[in-house]
Amino acid sequence: MVTDIIFDLGGILLDLNMEGIGEACKRLGINPELFFVKTDESNSSTVCQGISASKAITAYQVGEMTSEEFLRLVLSHCDEGITREDVIEAWNACIGQIPRYRLDMIKELRRKGYHTHLLSNTNDLHWEEIKRLYFSEEGYTCQDLFDHVFVSHEVHLAKPDKEIYHFAIQKIGQLAEKCYFIDDTLLNVEAAKKEGLQGAWLDINKKDALKTILSRFL
Repeated sequence: MVTDIIFDLGGILLDLNMEGIGEACKRLGINPELFFVKTDESNSSTVCQGISASKAITAYQVGEMTSEEFLRLVLSHCDEGITREDVIEAWNACIGQIPRYRLDMIKELRRKGYHTHLLSNTNDLHWEEIKRLYFSEEGYTCQDLFDHVFVSHEVHLAKPDKEIYHFAIQKIGQLAEKCYFIDDTLLNVEAAKKEGLQGAWLDINKKDALKTILSRFL
């Protein structure tokens, strides 16, 4: 029996705008591969389907690099005249929308007695902006929606490393087989299942994919 449902963030709750960050990189005068590269066997730090974080971003998203260090790094590659604020705006350009109905489904799960959690590969700048945009309204804060929030830059671990699943399960305090993990990256779901969790891969190209997955619980 499933008692706990663990959500990825980007691609599951949050729509990603990868085209937007590509356009932003052009404005900065930098190669988008400073941020994101094509997924291959040597780089499993997946951001979304087919796209992985660069080595620099991987370091940033597991807390090995501070936001100020990250900004200085990016600025060193930018055209002359680009400011710190320009870089922050460009970096946050991939943040899309979180439709309210997705958060309402989480609230309904909680009303039905399920424990809900968030497990995301992210970074300080993105996470602070996402919280400001979507998790600051009364009734829709992280505390209202999730029992635990595991973000990679704070726990210093990232999917699909098996240790992040062990860490989450230990903090949740539940048997792995009673936890259900939803992610839009198949590699991450497969890694979770190897550690005993149940789970489902979400195809971002299918309409209402999250609603379909959650129908068994709702």
